[in-house]
Amino acid sequence: MKKRTQTLTQMAMQALSEAVAKVVEEHRRRGIPLAVWRNGRAVSISPSEAGVLRQAPAPCRIKSHGTES
Repeated sequence: MKKRTQTLTQMAMQALSEAVAKVVEEHRRRGIPLAVWRNGRAVSISPSEAGVLRQAPAPCRIKSHGTES
């Protein structure tokens, strides 16, 4: 069977997810709050709240620059 290759985007998302998991675990281990983005603002949450962060990432909104509507 042929091995399925991942796209660059898939590899980047996987690497990002793994990095976030490591950061959350480190914060949990040390008992320090995490900074997250909620409703357009940066907020601090306790490591115990981080389990809620396992949801699918929100889609990114790309703003166009240099054009006016």
